Amino acid sequence: MSTTINTATSNTTSSGTTSSTSSTASSKDTVDKMDFLKLFTKQLQYQNPLDPMDSSNFTTQLAQFSSLEALNSIQSGITDLNSYSNSLNNMMAANLIGKDVIMDDGTTGKITGISFNDGVSSLTLDNGSNVLMGNVKQIGTTTTSSSATTSS
Repeated sequence: MSTTINTATSNTTSSGTTSSTSSTASSKDTVDKMDFLKLFTKQLQYQNPLDPMDSSNFTTQLAQFSSLEALNSIQSGITDLNSYSNSLNNMMAANLIGKDVIMDDGTTGKITGISFNDGVSSLTLDNGSNVLMGNVKQIGTTTTSSSATTSS
């Protein structure tokens, strides 16, 4: 017996199969894990005991479901790591305000501000230029040296 699951009303035909009529209800384009489990249990529930589902199909479907769950977990972890990395980058950039820098191209200046755009930190120098944090070659602090004169 074949079963079609739909949000529409179902009509049973004389051959024992179930057909569904289309409805105007909106349906989602993707199948999530709960939808998969519902379909899978329905498939097991309505299988013919005299002609059960092939065990290799059963194993393949379970393996695909397991792989999908693992990929979703990895994607979530990567998203979290990316967010954490951007936060650390922004915090490091904020600690550079007031420091003197030398850029890859030899430009020098004091960092007076920082802007963040899509995870990229740009430094504003005292000469008005904006440079990427990744182009910084050397970081230092300005030290004022005063020479003390002694008279005897």
